[in-house]
Amino acid sequence: MVGSCDMSITINLLDVPPTGLQIHQEVEPSALSLSHDEGTLIGNLSCHGNLFLIGERAAHFQGKISGKVSRECVRCLDQFEEDLSLSCEVEFKKPVKAVNVIVPHRDKEKGVKGHAKSADEHATDEDVYPIVGNDIDLLPAIREQVILATPLQSLCNENCLGLCQKCGGNLNEGMCGCCTPVTSSSPVENFQETIAKKNPSKRSSVSRRGS
Repeated sequence: MVGSCDMSITINLLDVPPTGLQIHQEVEPSALSLSHDEGTLIGNLSCHGNLFLIGERAAHFQGKISGKVSRECVRCLDQFEEDLSLSCEVEFKKPVKAVNVIVPHRDKEKGVKGHAKSADEHATDEDVYPIVGNDIDLLPAIREQVILATPLQSLCNENCLGLCQKCGGNLNEGMCGCCTPVTSSSPVENFQETIAKKNPSKRSSVSRRGS
């Protein structure tokens, strides 16, 4: 059984047969709560895959996440659509009960002493999600995969020319006459030549301004 609401995709591991459980889940954009920089989902996100039990304390999900996302280009600030097709492999584990383990360490003045610590003190893993009771929640893992797929700098096109520093015009739509791009990253190499190639009729005016 797969249960879903706005903030969870709950699967009871007692419902997972030895051969595994097929998962087919549609995720609404509101369930992921993505930030502006992480994009905006266009329609639902699809998650398909298989969930397998690993012993009595772990489970493994392997599948694919697909959908469409709208992003803002960092150069021209236009919105553009991008297809998402992500492979997803996630581990779920039941937490290990804390057990006091005496770990000896030396003290210069008092000799050997014991230090009590939990057996799982250093057992946390960012890629492992918890099993609570007999339930797992697949939604946090899906959300993390989508966020990890977000580029550091979203570009509508690798050759995007950006905006003009003087008039703010989108240089992808034609040369404005100022020929100075606004971009947080470096614009296209040989910017003036690229502008001239995209606008042959303006080649002579570009040359005059460059002289």
